[in-house]
Amino acid sequence: MYSELMHEGSWVIQTDELELGFSLDSGMLTILRRLGGVNMLNVGGSDLSLDAQTPWGWMSERTFPRYLSHTVHHDHDAVILAIHVGLGGLSLIDTLRITGTLVARTVAVTNNSVSEEQLLHVRLNLPFVCIGNRSDARFEAPSNSFRPRLALETVAKLRRGELPGRAIAPAIRRSRLFENAPDRGPGLLAVHSASLNENVLCWYWSTVQPAWPDINGNDEAITLGHDIELAGWLAPDQTISGGTQYFMLVKGTWFDAMSAFHATWSVLDVHGLGDIAEWTRDAAIYEVHPGLWGGFASLTAALPHIRSLGFNTLNIMPIWRYDNRSGQPWDLNWAASGSPYAIEDFEALEPTLGTPQEFRALVDRAHELGMRVLCDLVVQGCSRTSRYLKEHPGWFCRDVRGRIVSSHGWNDTASFDWANPEVQEFFLDWTTRFIEKFDIDGWRVDAPHRKEPNWDRRLERPASSTSFGVLHIIDGVRAALRQRKPDGALLCELYGPLFTLNHDFAYDYLAHLMFFHAGLGVLSAYELGEWLEDHLLALPDGVVRVCFTETHDTRDVNPIADAVRGSRLAHMLLVGLVGCGFVPMLWTGQEQGQAEFVRHLLHVRANNPILRTGSVHFNKVPCDMPQVWTALRRLDHASLVVLLNLGPHRRTVTISIPVDHMQLSDGTYHLYELLSDQVIAAGEQTSWQREELLSLALTVDPFESMLLAVRAGDPITADPPRADATPEQIPSAPESANEQAVNASPADHTARAPSGSAKQSRSRRSPRKPKE
Repeated sequence: MYSELMHEGSWVIQTDELELGFSLDSGMLTILRRLGGVNMLNVGGSDLSLDAQTPWGWMSERTFPRYLSHTVHHDHDAVILAIHVGLGGLSLIDTLRITGTLVARTVAVTNNSVSEEQLLHVRLNLPFVCIGNRSDARFEAPSNSFRPRLALETVAKLRRGELPGRAIAPAIRRSRLFENAPDRGPGLLAVHSASLNENVLCWYWSTVQPAWPDINGNDEAITLGHDIELAGWLAPDQTISGGTQYFMLVKGTWFDAMSAFHATWSVLDVHGLGDIAEWTRDAAIYEVHPGLWGGFASLTAALPHIRSLGFNTLNIMPIWRYDNRSGQPWDLNWAASGSPYAIEDFEALEPTLGTPQEFRALVDRAHELGMRVLCDLVVQGCSRTSRYLKEHPGWFCRDVRGRIVSSHGWNDTASFDWANPEVQEFFLDWTTRFIEKFDIDGWRVDAPHRKEPNWDRRLERPASSTSFGVLHIIDGVRAALRQRKPDGALLCELYGPLFTLNHDFAYDYLAHLMFFHAGLGVLSAYELGEWLEDHLLALPDGVVRVCFTETHDTRDVNPIADAVRGSRLAHMLLVGLVGCGFVPMLWTGQEQGQAEFVRHLLHVRANNPILRTGSVHFNKVPCDMPQVWTALRRLDHASLVVLLNLGPHRRTVTISIPVDHMQLSDGTYHLYELLSDQVIAAGEQTSWQREELLSLALTVDPFESMLLAVRAGDPITADPPRADATPEQIPSAPESANEQAVNASPADHTARAPSGSAKQSRSRRSPRKPKE
């Protein structure tokens, strides 16, 4: 049911739970409140709720929006209203579907002028939001680089387009304030009041166009909005419509709000695939380019050593003929040697790496060792020197002057139009033939995120349709892969909810960045835990997440990661990622000088299913030292505490193991540290009663990490841990010592990389005594 009323120049619609009001002058959204409650919008000033952008700027900068008309009707359990707004020669219909306190909002733009218009973006805002007293309100942007639990007063000082400092967004990079949605993130922005137990959440979803989350402050409140890339040429009377912005009011704590948001993914039917390849949960990935080992043959010879470290999956970077400026195997010199992603011919392997027969031998040898092989699927474009530009000029995105544009700003490539049916068919055909010929196990889909619009005037579809045209490519590639390889898998380089629809597992760059900033002291241990909890709740269920301390891209995305290779900090962060349940991935060469550490960590993970499939809970193990970060893992009746000392000092700290949360019964318990393979001891004490676990003293070294299994009984009489890794998970030994010595180093494949030393036991840990 609904009712309408006019109030102080606004048209107000009342449902059973909400009131929404719109200006009868401008058509802008001006009121959002619970029935009979206080308005949460336009606090401290007014801002637009709707705008459109052309090449000459935002329409509101040169014309006033004007209210034209409205409609409202009831549809089953929803109330649907539409506000017709004029902006210069454009008319916009702002449609809102209200169900309870959830509102789904879409917009359609019509060109009412007598000449063609070029539309770039449409902006949807909740203008200047504040709940209750602004000193009590907080701003949240989960799955972004923003610090959690920020005071609204702090963020409200930011103006649109202004980049904050590390005090607000510690992991901001490449001048991007937020992750575009839904390919890089959910686009979730929120305001929370702890005293009123009230929350406003605003986010974006579409499989058609991407959007950029955006904010604008006025010192008292914050505008929550999304700039939708609704791009295209509009002839007179032509209409274009876009994706959906959602907003919702939720009563309760911030955790209640995030839980309610998480539940909306099932309403939208957004979730992980039902047939995810099971082996992906147990994967340990080694990212490599064969050129760094001298070619296919040398990498093949090195596989037993790589396997012995505990890796069971190879991610091979592009191996096709590319714009090779050196004439030698690729050597990481992106400028002098060229980029292997600037592919000249998808039908030909790069000749400096070896022959097709040698590559097939590499894949076969990996399979013999129980490894799977993923190749990079480079869909974004091809080299500027490729034959495809002459043979298929219609495959490429063009600017308004008809010139072929570069892909994602990479000037050595030409951008494929993903919405072009010929491009889609090419990738389906080519990937199918490649799998049949070389028997690989899947693909890592490289950079399928939002790209430049195709302004080719010959097209009869919107210019922005190219971005998510990639979904058709990925759907087809995965279906063809599964037809030939029932356990084949796709790994996505991106991390937004959009790609949960068609990938088996996905990168998590944001977790990588936030862990590093915690390790560097920019983010506190508590903030890291809060951020991770929000991050996982902000994403749909059912997707396996891959994380890392280095990749081939960290040189650009996070250069400090490469600088600290092999350090205590890097070791601690990798243990933390494994401890959180991420699938680990290492970049080739990262194992040099620390082979024993890598081997042992991957072995511990393979032999402890709680690390791979257990639930994870953050900030549930209190510690009296703020530099110590903890997470709790649970699987059936097993429990594990992950502990990282994020500080540079050796300290004795006191932790409180949550015995009630873990449902521990009365009795005796001991702690078994998996990394050192030792029982924790406090002096002569190696076991504790249940209540004693509530205050447990441990000494931790600078940047130390621990994986503490909480086990019942005294360590002398307790059953030893069960080693239940599958044969596929247990590292294989090298075929011979000579073969390992020859192939241990990607940088010099004729010399063995030095081995790291094993971790030494200390007095507070006692070796396990044999069972009597």
